[in-house]
Amino acid sequence: MREVMLAYFAGEKQAALALLAAGTLALAAAALLLLPRWGLRSLGVTLGVFALVLLAIGVGLYLRTGPQVDQLQQQLASAAASFFSEETARMQRVQRNFVVIELAELGVIIVSAALAIGLKERPGVVGVALGLLINATFLLCFDLVAERRGAVYLEQLLSQR
Repeated sequence: MREVMLAYFAGEKQAALALLAAGTLALAAAALLLLPRWGLRSLGVTLGVFALVLLAIGVGLYLRTGPQVDQLQQQLASAAASFFSEETARMQRVQRNFVVIELAELGVIIVSAALAIGLKERPGVVGVALGLLINATFLLCFDLVAERRGAVYLEQLLSQR
């Protein structure tokens, strides 16, 4: 079980690094798009805001994962029954939340794409819509991968109970 748990949380740390890379890239793109010659300020601002969010989430996830793994390893070694009970319940919540989050992301993708197409004559709205579309699409892909990684971990937790 320990190996499966460590693999899951190693994936969490890699995901945090992916968020940091995506946030850095989005911040650079936002800086370019803010230049007046592009005429895409609203897209630049939207990307910039989401870049900061991605960076904050990435830093938080990265910093939280190590101590969380240490605590879970101690719990597994000293109180295995409570580890399996608590960690299984937590992961079941996480997996249920992914479904809700992914549906919300899909909704943002559909609405933002419709707005970008339907309101072409309003560049400010189109820029915001495209920024939302880009970010929601990235996050949906990110969350689908995270959900799959979580499902493997949860399956192992359930098989050990």
